[in-house]
Amino acid sequence: MVDPDFSCLEYWRRRYRADAPRLSFAATTSSGYARWKREFRKKFVQCLGRMPEKDAPLDAEVAETVEGEFFTRRKVTFSADRYSRIPAYVFIPKRAVSPVPAVVCPHGHGRGKDDPAGVTSSATDVEQVRKYNYDYAVQFAKRGFVTLAFDLRCFGERVDDPSEVYGHMDIVEGNHWCDINFVRGMLLGFNLLSLHVHDLGRCIDYLQTLDEVRGDRIGCVGLSQGGTTTLFSTAYDERIKVAGISGYLNSWKVFPLPTGQICGSQIVPGLLEWGDHPEVAGLISPRPMFLEFGTKDPIFPIEGSRAAYQKVREIYTVAGASDRLELEEFEGVHEFRGNRIFEFFERWL
Repeated sequence: MVDPDFSCLEYWRRRYRADAPRLSFAATTSSGYARWKREFRKKFVQCLGRMPEKDAPLDAEVAETVEGEFFTRRKVTFSADRYSRIPAYVFIPKRAVSPVPAVVCPHGHGRGKDDPAGVTSSATDVEQVRKYNYDYAVQFAKRGFVTLAFDLRCFGERVDDPSEVYGHMDIVEGNHWCDINFVRGMLLGFNLLSLHVHDLGRCIDYLQTLDEVRGDRIGCVGLSQGGTTTLFSTAYDERIKVAGISGYLNSWKVFPLPTGQICGSQIVPGLLEWGDHPEVAGLISPRPMFLEFGTKDPIFPIEGSRAAYQKVREIYTVAGASDRLELEEFEGVHEFRGNRIFEFFERWL
């Protein structure tokens, strides 16, 4: 047992407990909310840091087309920036009259885009999708939305050869090089989560080129790390009109505190000095947001999620948008519930 006074983990735990975010939401009026939002958004963007240059054409290509009963699934690629490309699945519903709203569906830790796209090639893959109710890109497409599931950096087709990197996370669903990519990015001033936000923005750029899509009606839904990406992308990119966050909204002072484990693809350096999850969510208001919490989620403790939701509800209420925030709490673990969220998106998107 390490002496607590010598322990690095205990040092951070003590810091987390002692230091309150400097721009923690405390406004009581709509004008106070507006001032807070301006101040916190400025710090939020500063902490996100460097973004790739916006000088690369999309150069989109269709690699594969698969016809299904309810939709056409296209495998596409397009540029993220001048140095990399994004592979993605796009679902075009067959029974909807184009153009229709679209939903970007970022994945969590797992197999990358194959999970929300429901693409399987083995019994293990099928169980993976079943366990988490993971194929939300398929589920939203069946309800008439164009959907897009893409690989985040260091996931799916963007995972590097393990002989060339180290620092992966040992997870049942696969190896991920989040931590080492976070460290490498820091050398150049790039944060991995910020690159995910950038890449999701490129997905929106691509969707807005499609005749089947209403370019002004784009939403975002994700489970776990997909919830992380949804939260931060929606806070940053106002083209996202509706957000659905499953199995994520909580507090950095809660979910990494007991074990010390937190992934390099889910943090923004320096942000906790200014605000926590609720403050980031507060940047989304007055845009509609739907939240899902499993009461037995082993990663994001329900007490932390409930407390975060109460703070977000306070922000939405002060902003005059309480009718645009909904929560579904369910008896379950770390999974996409996929119940009332569809009605919410149909109403607001």
